[in-house]
Amino acid sequence: MKICRFMLPEENLPRLGLVNGEAIHDVTDVTRELPAVTWPLPREDLFLASLPRLRPLIEQAAKSSPALPRAAVKLLSPVANPGKFICGVGNWKHHGAPLGVLGFLFKATSAMAGADEGVHIRWTSRTTLHEPELAIVIGRTCSNVSEAEALDYVAGYTGGMDMTMKEQKEFFCFCKSFDSYGVLGPWLVTGDEIPDPSSLAYEFRVNGELRGQRAFGDLTGSPAQLVAFASSAMTLYPGDVIFSGAADVAPVMPGDVMSLDIPRIGRMDISVSASPLAQ
Repeated sequence: MKICRFMLPEENLPRLGLVNGEAIHDVTDVTRELPAVTWPLPREDLFLASLPRLRPLIEQAAKSSPALPRAAVKLLSPVANPGKFICGVGNWKHHGAPLGVLGFLFKATSAMAGADEGVHIRWTSRTTLHEPELAIVIGRTCSNVSEAEALDYVAGYTGGMDMTMKEQKEFFCFCKSFDSYGVLGPWLVTGDEIPDPSSLAYEFRVNGELRGQRAFGDLTGSPAQLVAFASSAMTLYPGDVIFSGAADVAPVMPGDVMSLDIPRIGRMDISVSASPLAQ
């Protein structure tokens, strides 16, 4: 199942969609089945926590929903309420860092953006770097899980652009957290469609120029190991996102268009512009 969040051009209302090829079926009415919440809000994304129960309702609703072409909608982040963004560091075999010594950085969840929202650079006098990655979305609460069971707690996978302002290493968390620097998309592909995420690969281009072509089987820590490693230190909740770590890092500037294509997930074209709040 491929699930997206989107908006129609004539309104400012997030909607839920089921993706079928290049068509999107509006299944927003299914969200009425989500539990009501009061303050204090739960730590988890309620939709992802409820997804196993909602799947048959989504499939049924899509049968009576007209097909919208992808070009007719604005794709948002497929995760509505991430609790935390966890970013892998040095997680490719050519980096030479075994999983036991690599660490994680964090990105503020306010950096979240969708494929069609674009990246908006605020500090235009500094260098912003692209980091194309696989994003692993947690679907069930877990803590201290084993590698063997880790993927059982994953809701699905999506493309991730872990944008970073180039700066001294001690400021990485801050430099990853500018608005729009955490792009997810184009949609979420549920884990049952991708039983072995290490079999995935990506092709990444900027303005049509190839910048990277890699297989996620070359990660030092596999997606299962990343989930297990993160859960050894903290509880993971539905909606938490783990970025796999980047191998292809280079500058982008306003006017560029980044294209991340992960076969079996999808392609997103992300525009880069100067923020209206640019300094």
